[in-house]
Amino acid sequence: MLTLYHFTHSPFSRRARLALAHKRLECDLREAGEGRWRAQAGRLVAQRTIPVLVDGEVALGDSAAITRWLDAKYTLAPRIWPEGDDARVSLEVAALVDTALNNIVDLGTRYYALRDHPSFPAVKAEILGRAQRALDALAIRAEARLGVTLAPGGWSAADMWLYTAAVWFAGLPRRVQSSQNAAQIVALGGWTLPEAVRRWADAHHERADVKSLA
Repeated sequence: MLTLYHFTHSPFSRRARLALAHKRLECDLREAGEGRWRAQAGRLVAQRTIPVLVDGEVALGDSAAITRWLDAKYTLAPRIWPEGDDARVSLEVAALVDTALNNIVDLGTRYYALRDHPSFPAVKAEILGRAQRALDALAIRAEARLGVTLAPGGWSAADMWLYTAAVWFAGLPRRVQSSQNAAQIVALGGWTLPEAVRRWADAHHERADVKSLA
């Protein structure tokens, strides 16, 4: 049995869960918001980040590493990272999603305490500008593929990355009362989720693997 330590609303955790569903792999889900599971996960990988996948004697952090491992080990199941012409699409989309997420999340969490420093506005403008350029590039791709998967070959890492990010961004305002991190990220301002990305994600809400995230 596979075990995944995860945060329910985290886009990084949710993409790992979508990958497991895509592979049709059973998994014991452990919510890392519970102290004992977070502490346990922190002892398993050097990064001390969530998600963490345990597969037998193997423990992996980072959603990209987790999904690459699943493709490498479970070769008879559908691929997460496609080959051939679709590989480029998945790699480009994943890189853009991570550029947007990592810059916005880091600024709104790890570096938020520095917001009163005189240099912060310039740093904020640079970091959020980078994130917004990535979001705008994703909007162009989403607009061109409304109603279908980003790679012509079918559902893949590109879709898992973009879908989970889009839902997370769109849901931030609803979580400001329950999550300090969400409140800080919303308070930052300076970035906007493009409407094309929202519409693309809306078209995939009824997928069986997506619905399993609820």
